Amino acid sequence: MKTLFVKIIIIVLSVSLLSFSDLSIAAEKASTSLADVWVVVPQRGKEAEFEKALKQHIQYRAKQGDVRKWKTYVPSIGDNLNRYIIRYCCVTWSDVDEYVAWSKKKKTGDHWNNNVDQYVASYSRYFSRIDQENGSWPEQDPGFKYFAVSSMQPRMGQGMAIGKSKKLISDYAKAMKWPFAWSWSSSIGGKSSISLVVPYKNYAGMTPPEKSFSQALAAHLGDPKKSAQILKDWSSNFKSSTYTVYALREDLSMMKK
Repeated sequence: MKTLFVKIIIIVLSVSLLSFSDLSIAAEKASTSLADVWVVVPQRGKEAEFEKALKQHIQYRAKQGDVRKWKTYVPSIGDNLNRYIIRYCCVTWSDVDEYVAWSKKKKTGDHWNNNVDQYVASYSRYFSRIDQENGSWPEQDPGFKYFAVSSMQPRMGQGMAIGKSKKLISDYAKAMKWPFAWSWSSSIGGKSSISLVVPYKNYAGMTPPEKSFSQALAAHLGDPKKSAQILKDWSSNFKSSTYTVYALREDLSMMKK
C-alpha cells in the first residue's frame, strides 16, 4: 500500500495546469530565483477593515513607483483560511538590499504601520528559493487563478537524497512529456519545507486525468515496480505534509497593466 506522501505527489502531479503566476518571470533570468513572502493574519472580525486598508496601501505604493508588483493570495482549500499571502517573485539577494533602501526612502513601512497594522493579529516573513532547473512552467501566464501547494517537511539529513529524487522525478516527467505545469521551491526562514506548486485556471482544471502520474511513469519505464520504488524513495524523505489551494485576489494585488 502506498504511503501518504506517495499519494500526495501522485495527486499533485496528476492534476491539470503554487512558489505562483509570476514564476514565468523567473524563467527569463536564471539568477533571479527568490520569492519574497509575507503571511499576514488579520484580527478576527476585522477582515473587511484590513482589506480596505490593504487596498489603500497598494495604491500608495503604486503612486510611489513601487517596482514590485505584489500579489495577494488567500487559502481556498486547506487549514487556517484566515491568512493573506502577500508575495513577489522573483528577486536576487542584491535586489533585496536595493528594495529595503527604496522602502525607507518612500516611507512605505510608515504608511503600512499607520494604516494597516492596527487590523493585523500576526505576521510571518520568509523567502522561497525557486528550483528553476527541475520545474516546468510556461513563460507567459495563461491566466492562472488557483495554486495547489503541497508543503513537505523533510527528515533530518535528507537534503542530498531529496535533491536526487526530485531531479529524477522531474527528469522523467519531462522525458515522458507530462503535459501539466509544476514548480519546486524550498523555504528560507521558519520551518524547513519543500513545496510542489501546481497552477490552475479554474476548479474544473483540478480534475485528475485518466492516467495518474504513477501510471504514466510505469508505462514510460515499462516497469511498474521501478516506478513504485522511485515514488517510495521520494516519500521516505519526509515526515509530514500539508496541502493547500490558494486563490489569487486580484483586487488586493498590484496587477500589471
